[in-house]
Amino acid sequence: MALKQKFKLCYGFDIKELKKFKDGYLLKMGNAEYLLKKTRMSPAEIVFIFHCHQHLKDNKFVNFEKIIPTKDGCPYLRFNKLTYVLVEYFKKEPVELSEKQILNCIEFINSFHAASTNLKLAVGARYNVQYGKDRIAARNMYSMFIKLKEKPQLIKNEKLRDIIIRTIDTNIEYVKKALEILEDDRYLEVTSRSMQENRFIHGKLTINNIYKCYNKLRLGNMFDLELNVREKDIATFIKSLLRIDKNFDFEDCISKFYNASYNNYKKLLVLAMILLPYEYFSLLKKIIRFRDLDWASEGFEEKFKRLCEKDQYKNKILASLH
Repeated sequence: MALKQKFKLCYGFDIKELKKFKDGYLLKMGNAEYLLKKTRMSPAEIVFIFHCHQHLKDNKFVNFEKIIPTKDGCPYLRFNKLTYVLVEYFKKEPVELSEKQILNCIEFINSFHAASTNLKLAVGARYNVQYGKDRIAARNMYSMFIKLKEKPQLIKNEKLRDIIIRTIDTNIEYVKKALEILEDDRYLEVTSRSMQENRFIHGKLTINNIYKCYNKLRLGNMFDLELNVREKDIATFIKSLLRIDKNFDFEDCISKFYNASYNNYKKLLVLAMILLPYEYFSLLKKIIRFRDLDWASEGFEEKFKRLCEKDQYKNKILASLH
């Protein structure tokens, strides 16, 4: 069965125009456009994402990239042994990085977080539970970094070994300071409160995933939703701004996310999550896993250099915590 026929059977729409677009197809139906995206997510994972989307709509938060279900209410389409999801497609305008627009983004994010609490159970959903995982990740980072510092010969490629020796002490400092904050008992209090609230977060809330559409802010890339503390989203948002402007006033920005619930530990928790070098950790794991990397050493060298340049803003955060 051709895709157009399968689509009409499942969604009840006639496709006027269909063309390949990135990881799927761009569909035109009447005056509206949709994106049929190929995904590696399991049906149970998609059900969880769709359930979160419905929850946001039920709580009057509607400005986000939504999954469109089939006529039978299924949030995905199976075709030629592949899985697709249908989402709304809009022309996106980037958000200006003015003080006023950033304040608008903060209010928008707070509205999203206010609507993402009290999530109910959904049959057939695989929940993406990430409570407490940042502390576990920080411990794993620290253990690996110390091991490589003591035994750099574990990195077989000489050029990569030299780069890691030059950069690992800085990253150990980032993780060490973050761990001091994450090992505090107050981290469990924040996590427990979020669990009681049944809160989910965006998961990849960078400034690039907030855009303007018809003069309104809109959330994009709504497929990494997870059950976690909102400080993770705040940290991701501020980190994306610091990578654009290393002189960005991160402390003032953090305080604007809170009203009566603000306390110093929440600020520290956000800063700890910004400090955690997830990308550096990911690169190291790949290098250790593949061992013989002579064939790809130049690519990894370039990635390390770019990453260390992008992460220079963390020194300012580290200094503020001493």
